[in-house]
Amino acid sequence: MQSRTKTGLLLLIIGIALSMVSNILLFILGTTQTTIASLGSIGGLLFLIGILLFILGRKEFNERHRKFVIYALILWFISIIIPTVVVSVAVFQYVSQSMSGVADTDSLQNIFMIFPIASILSGLAYFFLLYELENKIGRMILFAAVFVSIITSIIVMMSIGSMIGETFESIDFVNNDPSEINALTNQISQKISSLGIYSIFTNILMLIVLFIPYQRISSGELIAKYSANQTSKPDRRCPNCGQAIPFDANICPYCSKRFDDYL
Repeated sequence: MQSRTKTGLLLLIIGIALSMVSNILLFILGTTQTTIASLGSIGGLLFLIGILLFILGRKEFNERHRKFVIYALILWFISIIIPTVVVSVAVFQYVSQSMSGVADTDSLQNIFMIFPIASILSGLAYFFLLYELENKIGRMILFAAVFVSIITSIIVMMSIGSMIGETFESIDFVNNDPSEINALTNQISQKISSLGIYSIFTNILMLIVLFIPYQRISSGELIAKYSANQTSKPDRRCPNCGQAIPFDANICPYCSKRFDDYL
């Protein structure tokens, strides 16, 4: 039986890799070509499927991992919903004010500062999602990846806030010219897409922290519960936690106790 968590890890790796390639090409070419954008969209879709498999496979390992996956899901939900609602309301209010001639772009730019908060929540989600599956080195790299993603998000969102403010200042919402608005929208879209290059280092770290648990599961160092139940014998139990473990395991899949010799 295939581990959903293992498959989810593989899809997350492929999804992030495709998104990283897309960001690099967008930065180099400086244009939002449909093919490149589609590559990033495919990566995003694979990422979402990978997360879904992670959620479905949350019970494959220990109880703490199951709880951590739920925490990650809640954090991701909050990190998406709150910025979406806040920014949508802010943009609507700004456009309404602009049509009355009393708009303030500073307040619009400041709204985008909520995204670093969303990035912190998203980073914590990654932390909970992967922590129990990582070894010692993986956990250190995971901490680094979360820290770098937060710093990167702050830099990117400060840049986007400035771009948004400058763009909206140049739009006449009272006597608007649709062609001018479309040109400005395309221009800022290209600039925002090029900012994806800042996430390259974070993506590299994330690929590492995703590959480590994938390799641990593939090599048998991490064993799912259903696998343990199928191959365990009643007279072989972990002396550290007392759980029934696979007969040929040299690492307990429940408490990660390593055995120099078979029990």
